[in-house]
Amino acid sequence: MTGHAIVFPAPQRAEWQPYEVPALRPDEMRVRTEYSGVSQGTEIWAYLGKRPELSFPTVPGYQSVGIVEEVGPEVRGFAPGQRALFLSSRLPDSLPPTWMGAHVSHALIRDAIPVPDDVDPVAAALAALPGVSLRGLNMLNIRIGDLVVVTGQGLIGQGNAQLARLRGATVIAAEPAPARRRLSAQHSADIVVDPGAQNLSDIVRSVKPAGADVVIETTGRADMFAPCIDLLRWEGQLLLQGWYPDPITFDFHTTHGKKPTLAVTCGMDNTVIATCLDLMARGKLRWRELVTDLVPVADAPALYPKMAAADPDVLGVVFDWGQGG
Repeated sequence: MTGHAIVFPAPQRAEWQPYEVPALRPDEMRVRTEYSGVSQGTEIWAYLGKRPELSFPTVPGYQSVGIVEEVGPEVRGFAPGQRALFLSSRLPDSLPPTWMGAHVSHALIRDAIPVPDDVDPVAAALAALPGVSLRGLNMLNIRIGDLVVVTGQGLIGQGNAQLARLRGATVIAAEPAPARRRLSAQHSADIVVDPGAQNLSDIVRSVKPAGADVVIETTGRADMFAPCIDLLRWEGQLLLQGWYPDPITFDFHTTHGKKPTLAVTCGMDNTVIATCLDLMARGKLRWRELVTDLVPVADAPALYPKMAAADPDVLGVVFDWGQGG
């Protein structure tokens, strides 16, 4: 069987290539991909050649949704015709191994997450990202009435804002891009701030004079550490949820004086993703509304340079494998 995959043959190059789908193993199932979502953090760092654990050529992607076509005799819990979300796939020997590999037309997988019938599969194709947010939030103690500040309103930031509100917090989101502020105001945060035109610290202290109970940093900028500490109340909590290519340094005396709790999270797991899918099914997590670009997969190579340039109008990106896949 001939399939197709998005391949990064070298840094800053993306191609849509054919490949031979390997034979199914007894402990695997084959899934025909409907939609695959893009992480504009991890995946773009990989595209730029800045993920040291990956070698080229490589197949990116770690969140895809499709229909189970065939199930090996050792597989339990899935049947043909069922919709599943998968985070990686077994690739042909011609490609280096990767922990990603989900941007493929026909995925060979051992592990998957069932997608509820009442969840839009386009939204489900980006469900790993609020899973990242939820995994980080589970490290915190957010109480009803807390003030939570989220810096950055990419999908990780939007997920943190929505999920913190579900826990009873008041959420202030800071985001310089107008399009992302608009989406955040509609779906994610209680107060949305343009940090280039407004004083975020003054706005935080107008709500709680002592400072925020929790600050969640999602921009991936190492220079955001000190401003986030400044926003916190004494004994507040700081969660670092970006991916930081530059070392983070900080003034110990200032940080020590706040006596903060610092949490650093990484990745996601099936449990938090399944929880997010359930929240989507119940209308509590507004995720389809954040998809700004639903494009035929054959057009994907043209979109990666735009994402790498950090186009602020591009937020949720999903590739449609039914159009050219």
